[in-house]
Amino acid sequence: MKNIISKITRHVLPAAGLAGALLLAAGCGQKTAQLTADQNKAFDSAPPEVKQAWEKVLAADKSNDYVTAVASLDGLKKMILSDEQSKALEAERDAFGQRLMKAVDKNDPAAIQAVQNSQKSRTR
Repeated sequence: MKNIISKITRHVLPAAGLAGALLLAAGCGQKTAQLTADQNKAFDSAPPEVKQAWEKVLAADKSNDYVTAVASLDGLKKMILSDEQSKALEAERDAFGQRLMKAVDKNDPAAIQAVQNSQKSRTR
């Protein structure tokens, strides 16, 4: 019995500790969500004003123009979209939201301003 406990203590517990540490590190280092290829193509055949609004969202997001991205996402949400486009928009909103919160955590003034603007527009 002592031999079994000794083996567990020497082999199993350190391996379990290592596995737990790896899971914790994987959880803390989550990647930011990104759009799939199909989601990126959802707006290819959209009406010109919808497609232009989508491209404005993506350009603002890519250039970290958080204020414009938030306003553009809100504007696009009010447009008539197909189910596929609505899903792509929600995926982009989620991915952008993650990046925005990371920027806020780093005290990025533009990101903070975008969040404040968004909160003001929601309270009106």
